[in-house]
Parts: sequence; C-alpha cells; structure tokens
Amino acid sequence: MAVPKSRRSKAKGKTRLSNWKKKGEKASRLALNSAKTFFQKEKKEAALALMKEKSNSQATTDSVE
Repeated sequence: MAVPKSRRSKAKGKTRLSNWKKKGEKASRLALNSAKTFFQKEKKEAALALMKEKSNSQATTDSVE
C-alpha cells in the first residue's frame, strides 16, 4: 500500500532554498568575472593593435619624407 512521504521541516526547506540561491549566485559571479576578463583582454589587444598601426604609419611617413 502507498505510504505518504513525511513533511520536510521549515528549517530544512529554508536551508535547501538558501543553498540553491547561493549556487546560482556563485555561477552568475563566475560568469560575470569571466566576461570581464574576456573584454579586458580584447581591450588590451585592440590597444596594442592601434599602437602597432600608429608606429607603422609613422615609420612609413618618416621614410617618405
């Protein structure tokens, strides 16, 4: 015969909910940090490319004169 499950106490329910929320917060924090890192690297690479482009254009204009 089927037996109903016993109820989960409020304390257990709250701790489970708290753990579930913390897990989501941790995942979102990690995602945000990795996105920030990615865009910082892109920014640095773009800045380096601009610097190289400027130095190359200055070198060519100096040699033409």
